[in-house]
Amino acid sequence: LARVEFSSEFARQQVVQALRVDLARHGITLTEITLPTHQSPEDLVAALLDSLQAIESGVVSIAGFATAFNRQTPLPDALRVLNFNRERLAAFPLTQIWWITPVLMQTAIHAMPDLNSWFSLRLQLTEAAIPPTDVPQPKASSLSATDTLANLGDARQRAHHLIQRFETARQSGADDQALLTTYLLPALEALAEVGAQQELRDLTTQFEGLLGQLKTANTPAIASSLDRLATLYAAQGRYSEAEPLYQQALAIRQTLLAADHPTVAASLNNLAELYRAQGRYDEAEPLYVRSLDISERQRGADHPDVATSLNNLAELYRTQGRYDEAEPLYLRAIAIDESVYGQDHPDVAADLNNLALLYNSQGRSSEAEPLYVRSLAIWERQLGADHPDVALSLNNLAGFYQSQGRSSEAEPLYERALAIRERQLGVDHPDVAQSLNNLAGFYQSQGRYGEAEPLYKRALAIRERQLGADHPDVALSLNNLAGLYRAQERYGEAELLYWRAIAIHEKCFGTDHPATHRVRERLVALQQDIESA
Repeated sequence: LARVEFSSEFARQQVVQALRVDLARHGITLTEITLPTHQSPEDLVAALLDSLQAIESGVVSIAGFATAFNRQTPLPDALRVLNFNRERLAAFPLTQIWWITPVLMQTAIHAMPDLNSWFSLRLQLTEAAIPPTDVPQPKASSLSATDTLANLGDARQRAHHLIQRFETARQSGADDQALLTTYLLPALEALAEVGAQQELRDLTTQFEGLLGQLKTANTPAIASSLDRLATLYAAQGRYSEAEPLYQQALAIRQTLLAADHPTVAASLNNLAELYRAQGRYDEAEPLYVRSLDISERQRGADHPDVATSLNNLAELYRTQGRYDEAEPLYLRAIAIDESVYGQDHPDVAADLNNLALLYNSQGRSSEAEPLYVRSLAIWERQLGADHPDVALSLNNLAGFYQSQGRSSEAEPLYERALAIRERQLGVDHPDVAQSLNNLAGFYQSQGRYGEAEPLYKRALAIRERQLGADHPDVALSLNNLAGLYRAQERYGEAELLYWRAIAIHEKCFGTDHPATHRVRERLVALQQDIESA
């Protein structure tokens, strides 16, 4: 798969014509597909699959994505359908070139991250832009709260529709691989995309026995499916269930493909991310290093996948306090993404944000602040002032101001981040819980305990509903609320919450995890307070 971002249709046609002539010299056929206009996403996928099925070999140029979808389905949801069907679209023995307009690109990189990562070539056709005059070009920032709630409802409807189709297909004798990749995984991912964590948890629980019964051969496709399922489990904090699936996917890919295949690098990275989330840093590091090495050899030193690997390894080093090792990796990731995407791209904003976190951890506040500010400015320009990524940036900048004692600057940013998330994600979303928790922490730091407590409690309730009672974020909320109660000398209430937090940490991470030790230390300090009192 190759992806080309273009602005000029005239330039695109010139490139296609030149490519056709050049390929013909080598006996390779170039076939052009122009997508039908104003289709439902499901009909469009079916039409594209039919078109690809009819082509035996060669290179295929696919254009028309900007006008392919109807107006009834929000664009992010339509693109997610492409993402759900990525394995079927990529399965043909063809080289595919997808032509994407810049406006569509801004939505696509967020709505179809998995498919986007599969493009082995990501190119940009640079020429004076000749924008189309007959195609409406909505801005990425035009998403309203009503749109988001509609997306949530649409995701739920799509998930249940897929489950109904799954039952029909199973009764018709469809093979297990098709059942898994066509119906079950897309249904689960539809809910994961919009953060419907409780429904996702319920649905995965409902189908766990069925997932275990599906008989699938060891193929690259099933490895991808296992990898996707593991990612869903990891997002729910169900690390012990995610780990064997990641390991199985890695084993299949290493057996069937080369040991240095790019998908092996992806598996290594995913397993390393899981280990990092669990605090298993010694196990994560060699996997990150090996993933980076494969990506550099197979993709080239300046490929975006290399930037991703550099960033992930740097995040591990930052978490461990190995700041001198992390900084050059962050800087190199930024350089790659700026060279590939330009200096005003959301991926660059994410890189800058992470480097700012590093500098803040080192006490290099004068270097951190401009990076936070630049990151926020990019996200606001590219995604709109009301986007969830903007809320993330506001939250981080607010935390920085709080650490600097600049309370009057921090508070409105925390409040704005919370308001964006409530509008765009709904009042019961885990990211809303994070904002509530952070604003409560800010109030507590100022001694405003009466304002902090209801926010901590609301954050805890959201996390318990959406993530489950044994999720690490629930333990974090319990720990923070216990700290508030301790500050108010409400020792009995605090002690119970600390014990609950310890039990969750032990279940998720084990008794020797640093997070478990930290809560135990707070409990010991509390017990000393009780004795002193």
